[in-house]
Amino acid sequence: MRKFVYLIFAVCFLVCEAAHSQHKPPCTPAEYRQVEDEAGTLRTWDALYKSYRQYRHCWDHADDADADEGYSESIARILADHWETLPRLAQLITKDRGFGDFVGLDATMDMKDVAKIKNNALRHCPAGLSGLCSKLKKDADWAIAEDDDAHKHE
Repeated sequence: MRKFVYLIFAVCFLVCEAAHSQHKPPCTPAEYRQVEDEAGTLRTWDALYKSYRQYRHCWDHADDADADEGYSESIARILADHWETLPRLAQLITKDRGFGDFVGLDATMDMKDVAKIKNNALRHCPAGLSGLCSKLKKDADWAIAEDDDAHKHE
């Protein structure tokens, strides 16, 4: 029994230590500036994923509307202008589910882009990506509804 308790303690210690070693400190001011500078300029899934991986610890510690809107702009540009790259997005999401949560549509985007993305998700979904297209269609419906609601209260 005593060995079992020690084993449980050792496993808990190792799990906690591994989790602690992966936790990054809050963003530095330089990191915030870098995120804000690059967030809206990313035009490939690989560039967006690299930025997401490098700076995702920043989102745990602050609400940065400029960076959020910048990333939304990058996501909209890639989806609206480079729909043919959707399979690469799917590969990255398979590798990192958190990236799939990060990539979405929202009401800060130009609604013309959102409508185009929704149309592509409905009519031009690549084979094998129906789940991703369904998510994008739902995101588009939500973004459009949010945008409509915001205009009603102006």
